[in-house]
Amino acid sequence: MGPSRVLYITHSSPVPGKLGPSRRHYHILDQLCRFYDMHLLSLATQTQVRLFAREFGGRLGQDFAAPRLSRTTKVVRKIWRTAKLQCDFLPALEPNLRRLCAKVISSTPFDAVILSTPLLRDLPLPEGIPIISDTHNVEFDVLDRISQLADSFAWRQYARCQMRATFDAEGRAVRRVDLLLANSDRDCQIFKRSLHAEHVEIIPNGVDINEFSPSRTFGEPATILFTGLMSYYPNQQAIRWFLDEVFPLIQRRVPEAKLVVAGARPPARLIARRSSSVEITGTVRDMRPYFERARLVVAPLKIGGGTRVKILEAQAMARPVVSTTLGAEGLNVRNGHSILIADEPADFADQVVYLLSDDEFAVRVGVQGREHVVSHYDWSQIGDQLEKILRSTVGLTSRYKVKSQACCDLAVGASHAAG
Repeated sequence: MGPSRVLYITHSSPVPGKLGPSRRHYHILDQLCRFYDMHLLSLATQTQVRLFAREFGGRLGQDFAAPRLSRTTKVVRKIWRTAKLQCDFLPALEPNLRRLCAKVISSTPFDAVILSTPLLRDLPLPEGIPIISDTHNVEFDVLDRISQLADSFAWRQYARCQMRATFDAEGRAVRRVDLLLANSDRDCQIFKRSLHAEHVEIIPNGVDINEFSPSRTFGEPATILFTGLMSYYPNQQAIRWFLDEVFPLIQRRVPEAKLVVAGARPPARLIARRSSSVEITGTVRDMRPYFERARLVVAPLKIGGGTRVKILEAQAMARPVVSTTLGAEGLNVRNGHSILIADEPADFADQVVYLLSDDEFAVRVGVQGREHVVSHYDWSQIGDQLEKILRSTVGLTSRYKVKSQACCDLAVGASHAAG
């Protein structure tokens, strides 16, 4: 028996895997390819298809559906579905993806299907094989937090309307999969208690510790970095809070302080904040040079779910991090050891200034952060954990197990022959 044949369906292309959901898609797929005969089905533009071929080559089968819904159509549909109290997650409604999914499963036998989110469960999937779903957040929980904490009335109203619809859709979906993969213990408990998911295992977010490794420099003096997909509302709110409430307090004590905001699709409202002390980059192809430039990294999030990869990447590069409690949620970090945590503007500013003014302490926090990531969040270790879970819960067969068994059979045969 060979390794299991697995279909992985993602709602956004794994490549480029630098920000947002694509980052987890990329690494989950990369790890799955170690163990199984993989086939990817994903929404992707022609540019993303070319980039994927460059990254993954012939490691797996692949089919891509071109997104058919325009940005304007998506906005209209989201408004319409919200008004009708329906979940506005649109990828599962993309006609090209639905057609291609039906074609792929009718032409190729698979041993299991893995979804990038349970909200893809309504795609036409095969019967009689395990359906596994990965997750990025508990989506209704993120919306609940936005409805309470957003600094925009429109966002609060939208989140209130969507929260109940998403709660219902997410609940139906997680109860129709054989295994759910949460990325933190908190998310795992919410899935079990609130959505009544029966089989949940934890596969945390991670980082490639070889790609994100410490540089020999200690960054530019007084340079502070924030990274993230800037079209994502929790990131927008986080950086507005930092700019409005925290950064002025830092500048009073460190006038030369500079903030760099690195991430795709910043809104016009944020771009307007550019100045000699605030750099807004927009899309960047490689985040590592920005981590190298930074003296420290901030994660001032007030809303969100899952875990923040931005913190893991900063720690992997031995950059000290200042975060809110929510920003560091689920990462099992120790305040004052591998990270500094503060929730009020004055306290957050104090921690930043402390790191900017004490190089020895900043280096120590950075080194301890790196040690924390290497010990707990290396993707290769997470991949081993994922294979073990899939083998024990849904019976998938790894190519390494096959090779190991073949070697054992060969050894037994040789022993008998010798006897």
